[in-house]
Amino acid sequence: MAVAFNYFDTITKYLPQAVDEYFVEESKTVILENGSKWIDVNFNEAGYVKIADFLLDGLSNYYRTQENLSGNDLAGYSNDGNNMGAGYAAYAGNTDAGRDGFDIGGTTVRWEIFKLQWCRGRQFRIDHISNEETGKIVTGGLIEQFHRLKVIPEVDACRFSVIADSASVSLGNLLTETVGSGNLTESNILKTFFAARKWLVDHEVPLEELVWFVSTDVYTLLMNSEKLVKFITQEDYRGERGLTFEIKKFNGVPVIEVPPSRFFTNIMVTRNGFQASSASKQINYMMCSKRAVVPIRKIEYSKMYDEDLSGLAGFYGTMMNYLLYHGVVIPRNKLVGTYVSVGAEGTGLTKTNVLSVDVRPGSVANSWILKAYFTAPSGLRGFIAYAPKTGGDANPFTVGSAVTISGTTKVAELDSQIQEADDGIKYYFALVDYRGICIATTADEVTVVAASD
Repeated sequence: MAVAFNYFDTITKYLPQAVDEYFVEESKTVILENGSKWIDVNFNEAGYVKIADFLLDGLSNYYRTQENLSGNDLAGYSNDGNNMGAGYAAYAGNTDAGRDGFDIGGTTVRWEIFKLQWCRGRQFRIDHISNEETGKIVTGGLIEQFHRLKVIPEVDACRFSVIADSASVSLGNLLTETVGSGNLTESNILKTFFAARKWLVDHEVPLEELVWFVSTDVYTLLMNSEKLVKFITQEDYRGERGLTFEIKKFNGVPVIEVPPSRFFTNIMVTRNGFQASSASKQINYMMCSKRAVVPIRKIEYSKMYDEDLSGLAGFYGTMMNYLLYHGVVIPRNKLVGTYVSVGAEGTGLTKTNVLSVDVRPGSVANSWILKAYFTAPSGLRGFIAYAPKTGGDANPFTVGSAVTISGTTKVAELDSQIQEADDGIKYYFALVDYRGICIATTADEVTVVAASD
């Protein structure tokens, strides 16, 4: 088993580098990961990081050696109102009334300790037979797909939620807008960009630090706007980790399109990923400074065990333990480095934790078949439950709530014939995870066309 042991050790050793590459390819917030040189992520206390905060004295007058100004001439520049005071360096034994040279200033580097918001982990078990039947691609594919489909979307969604929460109406950098009206139209989208840009520049945020994250709806407005689209350029961006990726820019500001499934406020993390809460709103766009927002991720622990080392009674296979700390730090003096627009109250989240089903007529009378299903975010795992809509009944499935399979609520298996009494019946569908919790549901009822007699 020595070979297998070395193989798993190699995976563990190079996992952080692989994760960096996954984030560059898949993450929407990786462009913000540029402040790590001021961050001590190896701080001894798990789940905490230290960030350097610099305090510096400003400029002062410089006086040439032996300039010997009188006390009256020094008024306004002195420490005691009569002379230059002890703050200046004295050359050639000059007296207090004739201090000259550089005014001595000070620097303070203060390390602030921040607790990361999230400590997330998972243990995977890969059955030996399943792994062997697939030529062991399950083990290799697990790491990549786990990060692309689960880790990165959750990390992005958490970061966006924290950034949105840092903005406020009273501060002036939080707006409530509806796509299709006001400035969020094809003809007025230019006003949206420059309103955000002006607010940030007015608050002394350097232009070269700005990034504009936009929803798919706002991005469509940009691409359809004749005023803007011709000024959008594409170029390579090199991150501080040395990895390069392509970005679009407008007026020198990177424009990043974000899927709606990870672009909302008030996120909830659960035992099986993440979801929106009852207070969540869809984010339209946010413009922020790469220096104001400090996202941090750290693989605290990862280890793969082969069949001999898993130590699980009754389990024959490979095991992986994975622990990730991540979070976002926005220092109080950097709160003006963000500008956020969210959807109006009551608009709902129609593109988050959503299930789409492909239902087709069956091959026997009054039957239908569940051909396929898709989720947002993608790759959610579970089984499909369905319940009929009768009269004015609302959707019986709520994301985050338990689902009981009984009575009219049933399970639909892929490609199986489901026979019902009537054609054209309406159903609600839900994706239910291993705990019996609804993790996605159809946005509206689905009309099923059954096979005719």
